[in-house]
Amino acid sequence: MRDLDTLLNSLVNIDRDSLVAILSSEAEAAERLAKSIRTRTSTQRLKRMQALDRAARINRILLFFRNDEMGPYMSDADLALCKSLEHKLVARGQL
Repeated sequence: MRDLDTLLNSLVNIDRDSLVAILSSEAEAAERLAKSIRTRTSTQRLKRMQALDRAARINRILLFFRNDEMGPYMSDADLALCKSLEHKLVARGQL
């Protein structure tokens, strides 16, 4: 899985609709991965939880860009990242 912070910062040159589409695809991929991982061992359970956490994080960020809302349990770091990206999009006239 790609680092989400790096991915978001690399998406500055696209429009909001494309950003939402890419993030939706990333969330779906994380959810598919979580569903495909067996949970027999502690390592498998950890990988599954990490995939579920990533999907939840992406969905909170998606809520921010789709509805201009802060998602439940959104961390301060994620909120700062979203606002920073939003300011960059506004500055480029892509929002």
